[in-house]
Amino acid sequence: MEASDGPKWWVDSSYAVHPDMRSHSGIYVTLGIGMAYTTSSKQQLNTESSTEAELVAIDDSMGQILWTRHF
Repeated sequence: MEASDGPKWWVDSSYAVHPDMRSHSGIYVTLGIGMAYTTSSKQQLNTESSTEAELVAIDDSMGQILWTRHF
């Protein structure tokens, strides 16, 4: 790992990939070179579009992002 000028977050989702048609979310943070935090989880809501799945992923990840910023 190597430090840079601040953390960078990536949040993404895959639409309706589970048998019950739920989507999957992933969160990734780096402080420069190398991964500092990552998680991947099944979304708890059924969504009607890939855009809605992306919004759910962002909403699900905001708690971790804000907590890390204030750490």
